Amino acid sequence: MLKDVLARLSESQKRVLLKVLQERYQDELHDAELAERAAKGVPYAHLRQKLKEIAERERRHAELLEKKIKALGGEVPPPPKVPAEATWRELLEALESEKADRVAYIEEAFGLGDPEIQALFEQIKAEEEQNYKELLEVITRLDPYAEGA
Repeated sequence: MLKDVLARLSESQKRVLLKVLQERYQDELHDAELAERAAKGVPYAHLRQKLKEIAERERRHAELLEKKIKALGGEVPPPPKVPAEATWRELLEALESEKADRVAYIEEAFGLGDPEIQALFEQIKAEEEQNYKELLEVITRLDPYAEGA
C-alpha cells in the first residue's frame, strides 16, 4: 500500500515522488486539452472521434495522478496553458510527446520504488502506446496545409 511505502521514504524522496507525479499530471492534462482542441478543427468524423478518445484517456490519466498527489498530501498543480487552436504542427509535437512519455513512464515506474505507483505508471504507459498509434493515424490522414488541425 501507498502508506507503507510513504513510511519508508525520506522527505526528499517524497518530494521527488510528488514532483514526478505533478509533472506527469500537467503533461496528461496538456495532452488531453490539445487533443480536444484539435478534434474541433478536424473535418473528418472518424478522426475527430479518435482525438476525443485520446483526450478521454489522457484526462483519466490525470485523474489517477491527481489521486496519488492528494494521497501524498501534495498540491495539485494548475492546468497548463494550451493554445486556443491546435494546429497540425502542434499535433506533431503531441506525437513526439507521446513517444517520450512512453519512455518516461517506464523509467519513472522503476525508479520511484513504489509498487502501487509502478503499476499505475505501467498501465498509463500501455495506454500511451495506444495514444501514440492513434495520434499517428490521425496525423498521417490530415493535410498539414488545410484549415483547422
